[in-house]
Amino acid sequence: MDPPPLSKTSSKYLTVAPPSLGHLPFPTITTLHIGSAVASAAGPPILKSRPKAKPRNEHYGYGLGPRAPPRYLLFPARANITAVELLAYLPNSVHCGDVVCRLITNGASPHLLWSIVNTHRDLLVEWNQNTCRQAIYEAMHRAGYKNWRFKAHETFHEGRKSTWDESSLDVTGHLASGPGGAKKTPASDIPFKNLAVDVRREPQGYDALDLTRMVKHCVNNPHEPWFYPRDYDAVLRLVGGAAPIRHEHSDRQAFRRWIEVSRPPPLSASTNSLLVIDGRNKKGSRENSGGIVGDILALNKRRRTDTLLTATPSMCETVAPKTQQESKKNKGRLERTVRTGEEQEFARIAREDENVMIQASQYLLATAYVAPPGKAIMPWKVATESDDEAIDLAFARGGQVGESGPRSAYAFGGPRRSPPYRQLYRIDLPDPADISAWAENLRWAFAQNTLFRYPCRPDAWNESPEHMECIVQIRGDRGWKSDEFLAKEEK
Repeated sequence: MDPPPLSKTSSKYLTVAPPSLGHLPFPTITTLHIGSAVASAAGPPILKSRPKAKPRNEHYGYGLGPRAPPRYLLFPARANITAVELLAYLPNSVHCGDVVCRLITNGASPHLLWSIVNTHRDLLVEWNQNTCRQAIYEAMHRAGYKNWRFKAHETFHEGRKSTWDESSLDVTGHLASGPGGAKKTPASDIPFKNLAVDVRREPQGYDALDLTRMVKHCVNNPHEPWFYPRDYDAVLRLVGGAAPIRHEHSDRQAFRRWIEVSRPPPLSASTNSLLVIDGRNKKGSRENSGGIVGDILALNKRRRTDTLLTATPSMCETVAPKTQQESKKNKGRLERTVRTGEEQEFARIAREDENVMIQASQYLLATAYVAPPGKAIMPWKVATESDDEAIDLAFARGGQVGESGPRSAYAFGGPRRSPPYRQLYRIDLPDPADISAWAENLRWAFAQNTLFRYPCRPDAWNESPEHMECIVQIRGDRGWKSDEFLAKEEK
């Protein structure tokens, strides 16, 4: 039945029954205002149209680049690293409260950090000052400096002034990303040479110290399977040990040298000689053809072997973005960027690199740290207390004739079967010709103690039967073999 018409003489409020909608619930009753009269009518709920989301920039979230060392990569146990080395090779250090506090205390500003990063890193998109400032503030807040502000830093630092050493470049004890980073899983070690990826200008002069020399060595010897930070001490020994720290290496002196750098130089495209880079800008001109782009085009004439030792080695290269006009012009057409004569050489090198990475992964597994049984790990103070008297007495009673002392690998003819047990790291290395299980166990324990002495506890391994069986099992599972054993195998 149709509802009666609404008139000026009718009731002020008129309720209209909703139509039958089967199994659907009744729609909302909507009040309609018509002049001075009001009517109620069934109607669907009013949905506000959502504003269209703005399309994200194609480089949204690019930050410091996808190939920068991971944010939660640990620092070496002991290392002296200059401010510029941190920002050039480990740019995600700006997320570490310990590092940011050190740099700001020693004279840095957000502008300086922004300038140094953009000068040394080959970024597809400039790391802007707002992002830099935000990273610094977030790092300080995570580190526990609530309501920290750059201009008020001296107030927050007041309590540490008396013990602060401006000349220190030590990163020992720094957390990957401040206290909040402890909840995150630390990033895996990365190939040492990968620290040079996307670095277009290595630290120069007093901005460089140990890390710069180490990265150079690993880039120049790409087939050596060194990993950062695990092999930091080993690579440092290869390059001649730690360099003396001079006054000019300090953070404050570095920032004084950089204070005159008002902005980073223009971004360049990838410097790989196998990629053909179009040097035109958005207007189609070739204003820079005699500069950076000209150098890149000149590099295209060089062989692939000449590019293996470039300052910016790259696992996967990035082609400079093209303008819209060029994209439309080349749409649907395949473009060759690698010269035909070098394709086979390029593929061969790629296969070699893949094999090297496989071997490096196997090496990493074989030499990874293995914790001793929990009950053998004692507090440092107890562990360092010498038990020489008991060992000396045992050697006097049952030691091998002709051996120099209880520290000899053969003082008891092999591992002892009953207490007191010697710690393996305190036993002399065996004869190079000896490849017995006992000799291999000693060499494995020596390697563990050399690589992971602090903060890990490889010193807790001893010569007890339980530990000996455990080490044999570990060596077998991980495929660990000493150089002496491998030399015997080759004969």
